[in-house]
Amino acid sequence: MRIAFIADVHANLPALEAVISDAREHGATHLLCLGDVVGYGPQPAETLARIRKVASGVLLGNHDAAAAELLDLQFFNPFAKETAERAILALDDEAKDYLRSLPSMLEVKNIACAHSCFDAPETYRYLETKEDAERSLKAMPGFTLLVVGHTHIPCLFEQESADAPVRKLPPENLQLRPGHRYVVNPGSVGFPRTDTLTADYIIYDTLMRRITFRSVVYDLTPYRLALVRNGYNPLNYWFLSPSARKRQTELALRNPVQPTRSPLAENSPFRPVKKHHSTKITFWVCAVLFLAMFFTSIFLQTRTESVVTNTPAETYYNPTNLLAPLQQWTLPEGVLAVTDASTNQVELQPNGSEPRHLTLLSPMTPVPENCARLRFSFKTFATAQSKENFSVCAEFIDSNGNRRRDRQHTYKRIGPQSFGIKIPKGAEALQIQFNFEVKHPLKLQNPELEVSEK
Repeated sequence: MRIAFIADVHANLPALEAVISDAREHGATHLLCLGDVVGYGPQPAETLARIRKVASGVLLGNHDAAAAELLDLQFFNPFAKETAERAILALDDEAKDYLRSLPSMLEVKNIACAHSCFDAPETYRYLETKEDAERSLKAMPGFTLLVVGHTHIPCLFEQESADAPVRKLPPENLQLRPGHRYVVNPGSVGFPRTDTLTADYIIYDTLMRRITFRSVVYDLTPYRLALVRNGYNPLNYWFLSPSARKRQTELALRNPVQPTRSPLAENSPFRPVKKHHSTKITFWVCAVLFLAMFFTSIFLQTRTESVVTNTPAETYYNPTNLLAPLQQWTLPEGVLAVTDASTNQVELQPNGSEPRHLTLLSPMTPVPENCARLRFSFKTFATAQSKENFSVCAEFIDSNGNRRRDRQHTYKRIGPQSFGIKIPKGAEALQIQFNFEVKHPLKLQNPELEVSEK
């Protein structure tokens, strides 16, 4: 499967939507959020609702903990403190209860995820140096890949063995090596601290063991409008002003510009945030978070290795078929419905009277060793008397990530089809792609990819 790891969305809904769209286009099957859904940005409630709808797992970030009133705001700088107070007012009780229920760490197969460091995740300490990465790797033995957020800066660390020193690598696409361990930070979706005004995240292919860094350009205009509409001052957001980018540290640490325009001003009718100055309360909050993390880790060990367990693929997966079930393919949103899990069948439902182009993309499939040819077969069923144009092709990927397309097979006839695929030299995996030009409802059933005897 392909997992999209996102972090530090910070109530930037336009950036989140751009990342969701980009992740779908690049075949991501799951999305996991590493924390800090809210804070800084102008749409905390809307962004949290969207994350809850699309994410397979969500972690508790320090800004999320502040919005859920689990963290004392005295540790925040003035700008972060003001936006945290705004998030508290924007979120209802049910949203805050959801944030309080979030874990500090998640484990998926041989991947461990946290918002900050792994040696003390409840402290929200930054993981920035090789020494920081080494402490986290020691705290999580047995995990090949550790994924963190919090710093808003993409980074990558590698350790060849348990006794080897940790190296810092450039944040570039990487094929994981057997026996090596890694720590990766995808950067920030909604509040960049780099020189580029993009929404950053990563996609990890569990089959190919490949990390892909993604930087998505999106329109900042809706974000600016949301700031103004909700009473935030755009002058506090350094990345919106090219002239202010050199002063980002100053803007991040100083008092907010024109705070009297905020609904949290001295004459505001809104209630103030309760401040807890007692060290005893801080101690008990940390103790509760530690216990929650401990019991969460025990609970996660008893779960299935997959992030999402509501798709029982084992019940209908054919072990002789190299392809994953259709439910795990990248499918057009809103136009496909699984009609029969036992037969692994989907129905394409075009919207409107005009023909609609639909694309189905299989997950990455490993090429069997010592295999020269594969045979691909499938069945289509028309629900109306009409001709439908569609094509099928295979795309091969080698160990360097290079892609090569096989020839395209085009059809207009509904019914069973099959063709042979010759495997090029050096290919390690492949994907199958369907392209439909659909006018009427059409069913696709049982795509099979098997080793050919000829």
